[in-house]
Amino acid sequence: MNTVNWRNQHVLLTGATGGLGQELARQLTAKGARVTLVGRNLKKLEPLAESLQQPLLVADVLADDFLEVVDAYMQAQHERPVTALINNAAITVVGPFESVSGADIETVIRTNLIRPMQLTQLVLPQLPNFGWVLNIGSVFGAIGFPGQTLYNASKFGMRGFTQGLQREREQTEAKVFYCAPRAIATSMNDGLMSAMNRALKTTEDTPEVVAQLALRQIEKGHANTTIGWPEKLLVRLNGILPGIVDGAMKKPRLLLKQLTKGAAS
Repeated sequence: MNTVNWRNQHVLLTGATGGLGQELARQLTAKGARVTLVGRNLKKLEPLAESLQQPLLVADVLADDFLEVVDAYMQAQHERPVTALINNAAITVVGPFESVSGADIETVIRTNLIRPMQLTQLVLPQLPNFGWVLNIGSVFGAIGFPGQTLYNASKFGMRGFTQGLQREREQTEAKVFYCAPRAIATSMNDGLMSAMNRALKTTEDTPEVVAQLALRQIEKGHANTTIGWPEKLLVRLNGILPGIVDGAMKKPRLLLKQLTKGAAS
């Protein structure tokens, strides 16, 4: 049963020009919501905003003034105040941990975890009681996966942050949701991760499917959702019997070594 009046919603969407971000924007628009498309690349934002007839906000999550830019924008929304936030912006660096740089570590953790936490702290107190925050996580926020150590760390953190925040909130306050997709067929999974997914025969969902399920989660009021099977089972097993999942990681571990052999030379 739909519990959301989308026409009363003004959603702040980060990572709007990515594969999932664009689809979330399209589906939210189709439902009648106002969506502010947040991203750093004006050339990508403008055509999307024009096609959807939605506002845009050029803001780089890594910029020092990111929070100030967002806050100023929110304060200016007198006719249609922001009612919701989707923390969707994310990046990854795929490969053995020994091959990543210190800058990689800082950039991934700051983009995927620190900025969403800071943005949530800014936005959440300004939302109405029918408002909400959706944190886009990952099954890699519950299952450590070879070659994704930085992404794992950021999404494990996002999951823990969201769970703690959910347990702080009263039922009458704006809600906080966490959606954990499995692999998505987007440019972020190109290259090494795409090769691993093909070799492992990992199912990749389309952005359309993930966006639909994420918005359905909001409508149904489910605090937490994991998308995909057997990923749902692996998440539960990893929480109860991680040793079983350790064994299942042998194949991707060997594959990672095979695919990256000699890459650093």
